[in-house]
Amino acid sequence: MAFFLARRLVQAVLILLGVAAITFLLLYFLPADPAVLIAGRSATPHMVAAIRHELGLDQPLVMQFLHYVGNLLHG
Repeated sequence: MAFFLARRLVQAVLILLGVAAITFLLLYFLPADPAVLIAGRSATPHMVAAIRHELGLDQPLVMQFLHYVGNLLHG
């Protein structure tokens, strides 16, 4: 019985990670740049770069995903 519960728990964690990865990738591959949308049309490239840094969009994809999952766990 304990083996069954442990296996189910591992499966649940893997499914949740898979759903989180799919959600993250769907948001990542949106055609619009969130920093440009936040900054507006009259933003300078420096302003867009600052917003990208503030949002963590200048980090590698793996780090962005880890931050995403961490934020999901924090609520």
